[in-house]
Amino acid sequence: MTTQPSSQPSQPGAVIVDANVAVAISSKEAGRESLATTVLYKYAGQGYEWFAPGAIVTETLYALCQKRQAGLISATEHGDAVNSFEVLMGIIQSPPGGDAALVRRAYEICNNYGCSRSADAVYIALAEEMDKTRPTVLLTFDQGVPKQASKNALTVVVEVLTI
Repeated sequence: MTTQPSSQPSQPGAVIVDANVAVAISSKEAGRESLATTVLYKYAGQGYEWFAPGAIVTETLYALCQKRQAGLISATEHGDAVNSFEVLMGIIQSPPGGDAALVRRAYEICNNYGCSRSADAVYIALAEEMDKTRPTVLLTFDQGVPKQASKNALTVVVEVLTI
């Protein structure tokens, strides 16, 4: 009887969570929260791990604050959203090489596309880096991210959530 050599376990897939996904979940946006949660847990069920660059913290806190200031959520709902975001961030992992490892590539992506999309460039750079070692998808509600990725990071798979 011959035995097959054991293969090394492959890296689990990675989902890069865009800040707009975190905002939708944390602030319980109608329609968007359930869609984002369903898709994230679908990936988790397939063994995918969740990642985001540090930019997710400032972007999400800013968006939640803007929602409160615009009267879209109450002060109580804002506090609840921040608490939900904190819980979500307990699941989302930091970039394996840290944010510093993304700076140069994000600069190159942003430099080729425009300053207004510089935060997106960091998420794209992370997706591109993670894709070198495992299947990776960048999850977003932003319709512009696929265009930016296709222009600057051809290997990046972007899944745009639409209601």
